Amino acid sequence: MLYQAALDLDLEVGFHIRPGDEGIEGWSPRVNVGSFELASLLDFSAGYDAITFEHELVPIATLLALAEQGVSIRPSATTMATTADKIQQRTLFDRAGAVSVPFARYDRELPVTLPAIAKAATGGYDGRGVLKLEKESDLDGLDPSATWMIEPLLPIEAELAVVTVSSLAGEVICYPAVRTRQVNGICVEVHWPTGLSPGIDRKAESEAIAIARAAAVVGVLAVEFFLVGGELMVNEVAPRVHNSGHLTIEAARTSQFENHLRAVAGMELGAATMLMPAAMINLIGEVRASAPPVNGARLHLYGKTPRPGRKIGHLTTVAADLGEARALAAAAAKELGAAGGGSWGVGG
Repeated sequence: MLYQAALDLDLEVGFHIRPGDEGIEGWSPRVNVGSFELASLLDFSAGYDAITFEHELVPIATLLALAEQGVSIRPSATTMATTADKIQQRTLFDRAGAVSVPFARYDRELPVTLPAIAKAATGGYDGRGVLKLEKESDLDGLDPSATWMIEPLLPIEAELAVVTVSSLAGEVICYPAVRTRQVNGICVEVHWPTGLSPGIDRKAESEAIAIARAAAVVGVLAVEFFLVGGELMVNEVAPRVHNSGHLTIEAARTSQFENHLRAVAGMELGAATMLMPAAMINLIGEVRASAPPVNGARLHLYGKTPRPGRKIGHLTTVAADLGEARALAAAAAKELGAAGGGSWGVGG
């Protein structure tokens, strides 16, 4: 999706992937396969004006070393170090004046109040690195080589996300807040509008922009929120194009992918205006067909080998009202035999 946006912008881009990574090979003529070690990334970066990321799993020490060698990294190695670590994120939220989910760093010598949620400070994704703790023996499942944080089990009323974009010149914009739904830690659905009160949406957008400014980010930073007792709590951030923003390809004046590249390339940002109500469903595990489904859904497949719990694509629908968009998306997902889906109540 980044590559498609680059073609539209007439930007020359290349991709550095690890052996076995799937998705871009066969599409872009500029794909370099190698490790995420310093020598490999230095060799790759020599042909480009700037380096950016589609995930936050590159070792921070390597990014800092690249920066010392004069490689332009956007967002910066320092920003990546803060935003890729869930514990360091909390200091960022404090600086931005946002209320976040309470937590404690896990210490095996101290008792844990159960039930609770354990999260790996780094490396977690799509349900990995997250464990629900209901009994003492569940603590045995925490990898001792990782740093863990313990959060209380909250009565979450809704989950929201806001995608921000920050330019090299310091401009920060955001797309309207979207509503998300997770199953087993994996996002299965996203829609806009949220169906929540305008005040909640505006507060989420304002706090997301404040967090992006505090992070000194360049490009997309997605901010995830919980709604608990009618109040917003920041859950976590992601310094990259984000699953909650995939529907902007069809539903917004400028997609998150185009705006991320615009920001990284030092171009003027495009409008983040949403054009029509939209619903997105992630395709998880496997689908029955690779042809676009009916009902006007736009299908995006990622070129990844299906396996349980893996996102292999998504579909998006737009319509005159949210109810219709959601109904069309659900019907298209059913036709494909997609895992996930379902529905949730919409109020406000």
